[in-house]
Amino acid sequence: MQPKGRPLLSILFLVSFSSLFLLFSYRSSSSSFRSSIPLSPTSNPNSRFTFIIKVLTYDRIASLRRCLRSLAAADYAGDRVHLHVLVDHFRVANGSSDSTVDSQLEESRRILDLVDRIGWPHGEKIVHYRTANVGLQAQWLEAWWPSSDDEFAFVVEDDLELSPLYYKFLKGLILKYYYDPANFDPSIYGASLQRPRFVADHTVALNCFKLISVLEILVHMNSAVEMAFFL
Repeated sequence: MQPKGRPLLSILFLVSFSSLFLLFSYRSSSSSFRSSIPLSPTSNPNSRFTFIIKVLTYDRIASLRRCLRSLAAADYAGDRVHLHVLVDHFRVANGSSDSTVDSQLEESRRILDLVDRIGWPHGEKIVHYRTANVGLQAQWLEAWWPSSDDEFAFVVEDDLELSPLYYKFLKGLILKYYYDPANFDPSIYGASLQRPRFVADHTVALNCFKLISVLEILVHMNSAVEMAFFL
């Protein structure tokens, strides 16, 4: 005659074994899936991966020349990278003389000639020249309209000079924090190669102080309400 506890032990053993088997299978499939994500900057995650450089320029031809040369000399590891140069139109002030406008036109022609002469063997090169001045803010806002979830843009102003390794760094970030499910975070929507700076005048500082004071009052009021509720 078998002890009464034997069936219960058998059931517990089967449940434990099944749980361990499912856990092992999940970890194996998860690790194999993650290992299939290419984390090397020398490989592409899929055939739809697209990287576009957006250069914003206006009237600084010497700075633009230095910027374009640094971009062309960067290491792209054989990837196809496209270059879009967005040239803003010069400002025409009221009462400008013909000689002033002619001088501005000549400067614009020099900029366009420079962009045309710059060789770009890494991909396609597109030049967009505006017919009216819009300013730097509008250039940033209208620089890029992504065509797919696998298209990435690098926006750079013409007064910057890039490191030869900038592309490998950016692509490594994309592969790690966008294509790798172990690190993917939907709250990450961009990366910067320079530290953002904010210089506030006394008016902005005063408004920030007022905002902080209001927030502190609201926090204290909320704490008082919570204490009253629990009491």
